[in-house]
Amino acid sequence: MKRFEEPVLVTRPYLPDLDAFKAGCEEIWGNRWLTNNGPVLRRFQGALAGYMGVPESNLSLFVNGTLALELGFYAAGLSGADVVTTPFTFVATSHALRRVGANPVFADVDPETLCLSPEAAERAMTPRTKAIVPVHVYGHPCDVDGFARLGEKYGVKIIYDAAHAFGTGLHAFGDMSMFSFHPTKLFHSCEGGLLTFRDTAFEGRLAELRNFAIKGELSCVDVGTNAKMNELQALMGLECLKAMDSILASRAEIHAVYREAFAGRSDVVFPDPAAFPAPRGFSPNYAYCPVLFRDFETRERICTALRERCNVFARRYFYPLLTDFAPYSYGRGTCPVAEDAARRVLTLPTYFGLSVDDARAIAGDILEML
Repeated sequence: MKRFEEPVLVTRPYLPDLDAFKAGCEEIWGNRWLTNNGPVLRRFQGALAGYMGVPESNLSLFVNGTLALELGFYAAGLSGADVVTTPFTFVATSHALRRVGANPVFADVDPETLCLSPEAAERAMTPRTKAIVPVHVYGHPCDVDGFARLGEKYGVKIIYDAAHAFGTGLHAFGDMSMFSFHPTKLFHSCEGGLLTFRDTAFEGRLAELRNFAIKGELSCVDVGTNAKMNELQALMGLECLKAMDSILASRAEIHAVYREAFAGRSDVVFPDPAAFPAPRGFSPNYAYCPVLFRDFETRERICTALRERCNVFARRYFYPLLTDFAPYSYGRGTCPVAEDAARRVLTLPTYFGLSVDDARAIAGDILEML
């Protein structure tokens, strides 16, 4: 069994070439323009549009993903509405709904993908439902065709929390999608968030809301907030974007090592993102590497042993389930598939810079523990 000298975390941020970043900082210092739609941010927005194949009029940048979600929900008119979503996600998904006055209604997940089930979402709808918020968990695609049918059938908005899904091609579905650029993600801008949307009318609306809803110099048209991305964040994003091919290739190699090590096992299995046909334009980004153990006790034993014996800090992601937290405890007991997954899932280290030999050693240690 291998004990690593330095802690191996579940993820580490990619950092670009320091000299290139310094050169960008010199430009920012020369401009003395740190925020409010500066030239570096405009370049970053153009680069993102080109990378994702989205017109610049259909995307909007924010200081972080949570505020991007919050303002997206507000702009979509969800205040006071019921919104069906998943409990198998980070708290930001439902926090953003609650902060705009919407009511999260929880529905269960698909047992194979761990993404929100369209069938469960339909059963959870109420006369007050105005939207469904599925989450592309771990970068795995939701059943976008199923949710498109629900949106058309009931006239509700489909807004994806795509925090994990940058680089997958999953920006072209639903009314809106949010991508997180937090350092724990495979792509980051120190902090940051991106909304892509179908209706270009959102562009101007979101630009107002992220700048206090100030319009021109003399009027304030709504209760907005300060959610603008700054120039230093945009510079980090620009430099990280240059390395996306290498980042994706590295993660694919690590995933292949884990999958080979656990192939044919029934006591440690992967969620299956291929439970239904992949949507058009999708390509995997290997954002996280979740595995499911036989039961809660095994997961806890493996997680503790990795930390104490191997200096490996895997993460129980997502655990506790959202409905175990006080603000959302009204949903406890309503989503048995999600509750079971939360008690058995463990996310293994996956990041640029983790060697395949180290991933192989971690997998071997888990097999020895089992």
